[in-house]
Amino acid sequence: MKIAKEIKVAALAIVSIVIFYFGFNFLKGIDFFNPSNEYYAVYDQVNGLTASNPVLLSGLSVGRVSKIEILQEEDNRLKVYFEVREDITLGEESVALLASDILGSQTIVIQRNKVTNPLPEGSEIKGDIEPSLTAQIQEQAYPVLKTVDSVGQHLNAILANISKNEEAIQNIMLNVEVTTKNLAKISEKQATINAVIDDFKKISSTLADEKDGLKALLQKTNGIADSVNALELARVVNRLDTTLITINSTVAAMQDGEGTVDKLLNDDSLYTNLNQTLVDLDALLIDMKDQPKKYVHFSLFGRKDKDIKKK
Repeated sequence: MKIAKEIKVAALAIVSIVIFYFGFNFLKGIDFFNPSNEYYAVYDQVNGLTASNPVLLSGLSVGRVSKIEILQEEDNRLKVYFEVREDITLGEESVALLASDILGSQTIVIQRNKVTNPLPEGSEIKGDIEPSLTAQIQEQAYPVLKTVDSVGQHLNAILANISKNEEAIQNIMLNVEVTTKNLAKISEKQATINAVIDDFKKISSTLADEKDGLKALLQKTNGIADSVNALELARVVNRLDTTLITINSTVAAMQDGEGTVDKLLNDDSLYTNLNQTLVDLDALLIDMKDQPKKYVHFSLFGRKDKDIKKK
């Protein structure tokens, strides 16, 4: 039996369409030979996620995104449907994490966690969004940029102060230059300074010598001082003793009534005679004052009177 060409062409076209359909869906991630379960998660945004994007579990592709819906009644939130292999069980503790790779491709990463209550097909899985690499870089870079900005402000303030205090800085540099020159001069005198230090070391070692050093000299000086002090003290004591003996003898003689001192102290005749003499002298002075001619003869023409009397 002959098959017409038209039938052959039609059969070939149908087979080609079926192969293309299955091949295209296979390339999209649909596995017709492994049955899957469909779940969904709700996100505030999907960052470019599209249907047929892979669903990963521990880095292995276990499904794909099947459909995305916009929930206009819920502030335009996005409801993402995804398929997961039937042999993978998800529970209430599982999370569908929306993540992106370095190139910006979006995927759903399943975090199963510990499954205690398995969820049936069509259940909602808790959705979460992992910060993108750009967001992480921005988050890490913001404190750095803020610090750089603060450092720049401080540098600007320092430069402003430098410009204001330029004259003071120049004076400081001049002082540093003068100090450097003085230090150079001191270094030129290093040999002399070393010689002085060596001499000081020799003097110090000599003074530290037990036999002829400062300690021995101080011991001799102390001995001499002790001798001088003892000698002077003995002389003073001897003189004081002699003086006291003399005073005692004088006082004893006065008490015994010997000599003029005792008579002056004990006999009042001297006082009586002196008192009488002063009384007589006072009377004489009064009489001389009252009758001066009685005691004094005075004349400017004394010789003429005598010559007249002689004639």
